[in-house]
Amino acid sequence: MGKLTKEEIVLLFLDNPQKVSSAIWYGNVSKSDEIRTLICNLGDPWCAYRYARDIDKSPRSDTRESSCKNPYSAYRYARWVDKSPRSDTRQAVQNDLHSKERYEEWENSLKKM
Repeated sequence: MGKLTKEEIVLLFLDNPQKVSSAIWYGNVSKSDEIRTLICNLGDPWCAYRYARDIDKSPRSDTRESSCKNPYSAYRYARWVDKSPRSDTRQAVQNDLHSKERYEEWENSLKKM
């Protein structure tokens, strides 16, 4: 499968958002402002996190904001994209005990380094 068009990404998302995440993982989604905006606006924080990690390979406010809509995605974004704790990602994990604990463990491990 080659690079997906905007229309194909929308159809995949409507069928199953996880398929978009897999397409990002396998490199079938191009790096573009339009596609990044589309992914952030489609409302799946996991796809936004995967796009930032696997396509952009750097943090951006739009992908971080979208990722912070889900505690686990916020934790993963902080750890694997920002690679450092931030107040917005820390706040986003507060409503999920598991994500909060993982975030705190990771943050504490950084302090020991």
